[in-house]
Amino acid sequence: MINQYEVPALIEDTVPVLRKALHQFPAVFHIYETVSCLSNYTLQQLRERHYSQAMPCLQLAGRLYERGNAVVKSAIEAHFLPALSAIPVTDAVNRIKLYSLIPASLYNQFIQQQLSGHTQINPQ
Repeated sequence: MINQYEVPALIEDTVPVLRKALHQFPAVFHIYETVSCLSNYTLQQLRERHYSQAMPCLQLAGRLYERGNAVVKSAIEAHFLPALSAIPVTDAVNRIKLYSLIPASLYNQFIQQQLSGHTQINPQ
């Protein structure tokens, strides 16, 4: 089981470009800021359609959610999934591409986030 103290090192190993950003705060004690850093970078890559850079981030988030302890799962649910679900998708091709990148361990939660987001925006 992955605990919150292991997450910064896993992120640095997967996405070395985040090393400096993660060292701006004692990330090992701030799991939510650490996951926010990962989600911000991932969203930037998805917005710019750099899918090859976003893919390892998404896979890592899926692995953290699947194998993480309760604190790690909570951070993914509170920061990564809502940010990912809020990404604007302009057309069907981009929607299919985005959906195909979502790891299986996050897919159900991702869809639930999107549905709850649409419900809040367009209450019926």
